Amino acid sequence: MLEISIKYYVASIIVIYFPFHLLEEAIGNFPNWMKEHKWMPEKLTYGHWMANNVFFYYSLLLTGFICYVLLGEKFAFMGIGILVWGLINCLDHLVYTIIDRKVSPGLFTGLLYLIVFLLGLLSLCKSQTPNILVIVMSVIMGIIYAFVPVVLSVLFSRKFKRIFI
Repeated sequence: MLEISIKYYVASIIVIYFPFHLLEEAIGNFPNWMKEHKWMPEKLTYGHWMANNVFFYYSLLLTGFICYVLLGEKFAFMGIGILVWGLINCLDHLVYTIIDRKVSPGLFTGLLYLIVFLLGLLSLCKSQTPNILVIVMSVIMGIIYAFVPVVLSVLFSRKFKRIFI
């Protein structure tokens, strides 16, 4: 059977995220959905929401991927953390879909994240015995990828409001 490098799974998460996941969220009016669920202190415009995704989420994920690819296995946690971020994102959409009994904008591409996460995890376990330190650091990095952009969005909210309508 063909073995695929974990780097391809990590890259797949980024490719699904930008543009497919963002398109699905945009079609489902994700900024309004966030307001309904008290994700942000105030409603974001589409411009602010997109800027948050491009400047904070995408750039952070891309930086993590580049560090992983260029700096090697010592930085594997930065790449595997992207898989963890995909899992967190999927669970977020899945939980709210169940709670609301209505499809969360981003659920379907979120489910793709789950598939890629599971395939990546299987590939990782097949190629080597998982190192507990790498797993812990990957989970921490996935949490950082998930929540630092939210904090940055709140911090830059006023500036983004003026720039991105």
